[in-house]
Amino acid sequence: MDLFAKKLNILIVEDDDEEYNLLLDCIQNACILTEHILHAKNIAQTKEYLLGEIRFDLVFMDLNIQNHQQADFLFQIMDWADHKLPIVALCEVASPETTLLALINGAKHYLIKGDYDELAVEKVIKDCFSIVDSSGGYFENREFLGDGIALGAVWDIDLIQHQVKRSGKQFYESLGYRDDEYNQEFDFWEARLYPDDYQRVINTIQKSLADNTKRYWEVEYRFQKADGSFIWVNERGYILNDALGRPLRIIGAIIDINDRKEKEGQIQFLDHQLGAYFFHNPYPMWIYDNDSYAFLEVNTAAIQKYGYTRDEFLQMTLRDIRPAQDLVQLRNLPKDIVSSNPVRHWQVRHQKKNGEIIDVEVTATDIQLDNVMATKVMVIDITEQLRARNERTFVLEVVEKLRQEAHLLDGLNAILKYVREYIQWQYGEIWLTDSSCDNIKMITHDFDTNSPVDFQAFATPVSFTSIPIEQTVFRRKSKHQKTYWIEDLATEELFMRRQLAQELGLRSAFSVPISYKDNYVAWVVFFTDKFSRKDAALINLVESICRQLGYEIRRRNSEEQLQYIFKFSRDLMGMANKRGFMTQVNNGFKKVLGYDEHTLTTKPIQRFIYQEDWPILHTALEELRNGSVSAPFELRCLAADNSIKWINCTVTQIPTEDLVFISGRDITRRKKSEDEREMLIKELRESNKDLKQFSYITSHNLRAPLSNLLAILDLINPNNIKDEMTLFLLEKFKESTHALNHTVNDLLDILVIKNNVNIEQELLDLENELHKSFERLAYLRQDKEVTISMDFSGGKEINFNTTYLESIYQNLITNAFKYQSPERNLELKIFTKETKGFLQLYFSDNGLGINLQRHGDKIFGLYQRFHHHPDSKGLGLYIINSQVRALGGMIDVQSEEGVGTTFIVSFKKN
Repeated sequence: MDLFAKKLNILIVEDDDEEYNLLLDCIQNACILTEHILHAKNIAQTKEYLLGEIRFDLVFMDLNIQNHQQADFLFQIMDWADHKLPIVALCEVASPETTLLALINGAKHYLIKGDYDELAVEKVIKDCFSIVDSSGGYFENREFLGDGIALGAVWDIDLIQHQVKRSGKQFYESLGYRDDEYNQEFDFWEARLYPDDYQRVINTIQKSLADNTKRYWEVEYRFQKADGSFIWVNERGYILNDALGRPLRIIGAIIDINDRKEKEGQIQFLDHQLGAYFFHNPYPMWIYDNDSYAFLEVNTAAIQKYGYTRDEFLQMTLRDIRPAQDLVQLRNLPKDIVSSNPVRHWQVRHQKKNGEIIDVEVTATDIQLDNVMATKVMVIDITEQLRARNERTFVLEVVEKLRQEAHLLDGLNAILKYVREYIQWQYGEIWLTDSSCDNIKMITHDFDTNSPVDFQAFATPVSFTSIPIEQTVFRRKSKHQKTYWIEDLATEELFMRRQLAQELGLRSAFSVPISYKDNYVAWVVFFTDKFSRKDAALINLVESICRQLGYEIRRRNSEEQLQYIFKFSRDLMGMANKRGFMTQVNNGFKKVLGYDEHTLTTKPIQRFIYQEDWPILHTALEELRNGSVSAPFELRCLAADNSIKWINCTVTQIPTEDLVFISGRDITRRKKSEDEREMLIKELRESNKDLKQFSYITSHNLRAPLSNLLAILDLINPNNIKDEMTLFLLEKFKESTHALNHTVNDLLDILVIKNNVNIEQELLDLENELHKSFERLAYLRQDKEVTISMDFSGGKEINFNTTYLESIYQNLITNAFKYQSPERNLELKIFTKETKGFLQLYFSDNGLGINLQRHGDKIFGLYQRFHHHPDSKGLGLYIINSQVRALGGMIDVQSEEGVGTTFIVSFKKN
């Protein structure tokens, strides 16, 4: 295929934008004609492109794309492309195993990230299209190109049958071998290893075979040609195991790298290009002797990072930059593991000149420097990465510890101890807030038992005591709303226990709030007897923990509160399934009905319900079909002592489960009281009916005889009676008869008021009606000085009965004159006020007044008199009260003996 005759459609599957841009530049700089170059970052985009309208000619696939198994992803791409699309694997230099797997499973070629340019990309693309019509991948093509213009071959060894298959005719012919030599001879390869390389290569393979976790190897060595000379080759092998992990086959590739070796001048490291890469690399690099571990060369970044000069480095070995506690591990590490593979990765701890220990990731390759077998190393400081990873793990562990405990308090105890020991502070507290966040309580504390400080004395004054928040840790509520670090407790005036902290020798502290949805749920506080400056990393760690704990604490606290309410509530609470059995009951259920939990949960619910009330429960459950909560209902339950218990119930559907929540309250006493009240009301009604009947009969039966007596008295002429005793008796009889007549008339008036349910009302003007009443009672003012002030600006129109209002005014006015103080002229003040629902009439005088402490409870009673006035009958205020209340109003009194009285009549607004 002529690459310059057709525009290619290329898909690049790469989740790293920088790697994508690098490959894109190489393709464009290689002057390869393209129609489309599309970029997919994940499997979904890859599928969308491959199954879309564009027919791609080539795919570059990142073998390390996140969240996907390389082989699975490769197979999916091949399926979408009908196994006809050339795939080039993009490999990491540190991941030769995945490269080999991709080639075995159908990739046509590969590129090593960071080790290719436009020429390499152009060559790989040409190679792919030279074998595009072949089935399978890189390993299934008998002839394929290696690095540069070199050739390569593949091999497959059956360890069980002791057979080998080799392909790569062009490669072996270039070495001078016939087909029958490399195809039929099992020991063909082993017999042609360079003697000095033999043991190293064999050891590498045997170690991979012995360790089923290390199934891949890569090694460079010299291989003999037919003429007896040697070339450098690169070999990559992969072991296939059975289900028990035992090796079955070995497959691999061998590539001619002799040209590269010769171009490198037998690994003359200080070649200009590689030397620039080494000395100007921003990461520390060095070369060390494989036998002595002595440093042979270091770059500037290593000098700056570790603090040693170049001369100091060259007098040192690898052991000198390892922490003392790690040297045993270094001594026990066999040299052949250190130097067997050409490209190796591992993590290790290094110690800088100033004593600081750092975690590093090492990338190492074998080289030859001045005929010395050495290792070139590049180091990346991953201390912060590991710290961040460890802290993330630690945060998750803290949350998990809280979740593992059955009770919130136990969980908080566990995590406080775990965190305190991790950060190595001596004392810690956790405070829990109430729902309003006004009061908080120190519910747990933990301390270093090896410390001489009496931390128990520090905790005791505030333990398990609900305290206003500004009286707990700090004197100001705002100090609790964010992380607060105290370097010196002795100078922090807002710290509540400052004096006690000084006495115990505590120096520093910090407090971090735990919040959930902008509400504070708890606080964690740590203390130490050492002076500690503000530590941002420590604060970030504890804040990260607290951010994770907020939801969990609120959830657990709410759940435990609900469990406590459920368990100890006096009300009946329980869960029931659709089969009609209780699955859980609280103490209220057991106490009210008198059964144990086993009985309540193993017998049908109907067993405990009065049979006549079964339909009531059935109706309530039917209501749940149309809603989640039933209307309240009452039913009778059968208690263990055979008594009947009245229960007021509701049932609620649990939305996530086939359960209903039953809540109820024992209303047996109330029902009994209601029955007794109904009986009493019935008796009172009968009694009132009898009393009214008696009043009517009495009044009616007395009216006729009284009328006759009054008529007889009118007919008797006292002048015709000469006997003085008779006249005296007649006069007393006349007085008694008139008094009885007044009493009967009063009783009749009251009966009319009490029994008149349809009282006529009309719009009345309080001021006009008052003037009329004063005119009718004008005789009361004769020969008296009276001051009357009126103010009806507060309102004067009401809907009321005319007769009633006249009666009210008449009684109030006559009482004022009747009980006038002999020591001063009468003053009347009459005004109105508007209040909610009422218009109030204030009627005040400066008369004799009433002792309310003595008579307050009977002032509006029938025939109640509070002064020895000859005309007082004790009936007027009773009538006023009856008339006002009959129309929805009320009357009140304010009075002081010797000062005066104010009656407040409240007329109901319509």
